[in-house]
Amino acid sequence: MLKEKPVILSISASDSSALRGVEADVKTAIKLNTYCTVATTTVTSQNTQRCISRLALSSSMVYDQIKAASEDFHIGCVKVGLISNINQAKAVRDAIDKFFEGVHIVLDPVIASKFGHIYTDAETLAYIKEQIFNRVSLITPNMKEAAVLSGLEVTSVDDMLMAAQKLYGEYGTNVLITGGALEGDPKDVLIVDGQDRVIDRTRVDRQAFGLGATVSTAIATYLAKGYKMEAAVRFGLEYLQMCLNAEGDEILWQV
Repeated sequence: MLKEKPVILSISASDSSALRGVEADVKTAIKLNTYCTVATTTVTSQNTQRCISRLALSSSMVYDQIKAASEDFHIGCVKVGLISNINQAKAVRDAIDKFFEGVHIVLDPVIASKFGHIYTDAETLAYIKEQIFNRVSLITPNMKEAAVLSGLEVTSVDDMLMAAQKLYGEYGTNVLITGGALEGDPKDVLIVDGQDRVIDRTRVDRQAFGLGATVSTAIATYLAKGYKMEAAVRFGLEYLQMCLNAEGDEILWQV
């Protein structure tokens, strides 16, 4: 039965190609035997080549979608992706405070697309850092996003450790920096309760989309199932690796 499964809520953009955003989140949750409700922040027109256009929904619509999910489902974890503007950010903060006390929240700080399309302006990003980071359980930036968030250069594992410690010290939230942009095999940096770990992965020669969405949502599903933070992160990264290794996998689309 539906309500016997763990349930998560994805607050993020809709992607017309279904490679990223809430579509990728739903697919990931289904694979991991979890139900995923959604609150769409932005509708995008994009494919594997470019982002053509986007339309941010009103803050009241974003809030009402979150409210609707919280009223009818027992949300075990919230995953937050793209927040397009400061009004949406305020709505998400208010909804977190009202509906999700004590619930794990995983925030994937979507700042720009791989095409260079900037999704989050400076004012909105500053608000998210100051008003939402301290309300979440984990943030999952990639190396470029970690550099923007920390104000540090992030090009090596040592840089990742420094950036993660800075973010943890400033905002008090656990941090996972994914190291897919490193040369050679990827290494991810995790800080949980102030303690850092470096997690090894194996590079797969494959172009794929939705990596950030997939790993953050996978972590959210494991948190919803009751796993502790470090275990949830490690299982989420293992799931990502499994998807990258699988030929023809429909979650991470290969070109």
